[in-house]
Amino acid sequence: MPSRSQSRERSEEDIRLPHDAKPITEADYFQKSDEFRVWLKNEKGKYFDELSGEKARSYFRKFVKYWNRGKLSKSLYAGIDSSTIPSQAQTGYKWSFASKTSRADDEALQRARATVSAATLNRDFDERLEGSSKSDRGSSRVQGPTLPSSSDIQLAREYAAETREEEHRLKRKRERKEDRERVEDMVGPKEVGREGMLEKKRAKRENDRTFRDKGDEGLEADESVLMGGGDSFKQQIARRDAARHRHQQKTEDKANSMRERASVFKEKEDATMAMFQKLAKERFG
Repeated sequence: MPSRSQSRERSEEDIRLPHDAKPITEADYFQKSDEFRVWLKNEKGKYFDELSGEKARSYFRKFVKYWNRGKLSKSLYAGIDSSTIPSQAQTGYKWSFASKTSRADDEALQRARATVSAATLNRDFDERLEGSSKSDRGSSRVQGPTLPSSSDIQLAREYAAETREEEHRLKRKRERKEDRERVEDMVGPKEVGREGMLEKKRAKRENDRTFRDKGDEGLEADESVLMGGGDSFKQQIARRDAARHRHQQKTEDKANSMRERASVFKEKEDATMAMFQKLAKERFG
């Protein structure tokens, strides 16, 4: 005579599930985690990330039973896209920076929260798997539902690591943006447009004026030129000496011309005074 559990299993297998969905077991947690979260929130008023590992397994066993009996919402059997699940249905925590993040940041944070929850369940599954292996050494009887394979657990761990890296990258990006904003608040934004062009022109004029004011003293040359190497140095010295000579010659010519004009003026002045003295002597004796 078949047992009650065997009769229940056969009756569940005979049930036609909505959307031709297949029966599931506890080993299907990773494939049905999105549907489980929605059911947990809508039917039980619970958030997965607020449950302990034991509580989560207990609720998931109930979810499996309801699923196989066709008692869940038809939308769950049709499948759920994780990107369409609002964050309010996944966690009761209110993220303080939610209003400042982009949609991509929000999706990355949702994946991170889901991965942390999956990693917690993986740890519990590892402990149960280890305990089950020890008990199998003393008994050939299989106890409890089928557990995830080692490949499933490894895949979940790799996904968790990738998600942590993505979250860290987004965090660094936000920090760099905040640093730039703080710098702009302190020193002001960089000049752009017409004002920026005018500022560059003013700086160039100032540099040109400084160079002109230096004259010969502002001449810069490399070490070989300063040490007297090459013909270019000799040519520069010759040009400098020639310029100095022309300047001195021009100065001397100008001085000679001024002395000549002064001498002519003095001679005219002396002649005029002599004439005045002669007239005065003739008139007044």
